[in-house]
Amino acid sequence: MAKIRSAHAYELELKKMIKSRTGVDCEVWLLPQVRATASNMVMIDKVQDELMGSGSLVSMATGSMGQSKAEVNPLVALYDKMQRTLLMQFEALGLNYNITPNKVTEPTKQGGSEHDKLMELFGG
Repeated sequence: MAKIRSAHAYELELKKMIKSRTGVDCEVWLLPQVRATASNMVMIDKVQDELMGSGSLVSMATGSMGQSKAEVNPLVALYDKMQRTLLMQFEALGLNYNITPNKVTEPTKQGGSEHDKLMELFGG
């Protein structure tokens, strides 16, 4: 069984990835999202470790009529759900190609580029 990385290690890695993507340090307001993503990454590691340690993703079981049937490990569905959540978390952090670079770097304090265009229109 592989050693599970800590949430802190994942937080540092995510902050480094954000800086690589944006060119600036991780904004303070992103820290809760970074922490949630790091925690999810730890849980994914644990579920993956459990799945790989069990030796089989499918097991044979006896059905209600005495027949043999194959059952998929319920952790497989959980793992899939967690992976999908992780991809959404990466998108929220701007760490995949589902989000444009402008959305990652656009200033939100002033309302973004739409606000600037509106202010130009009104002479501001």
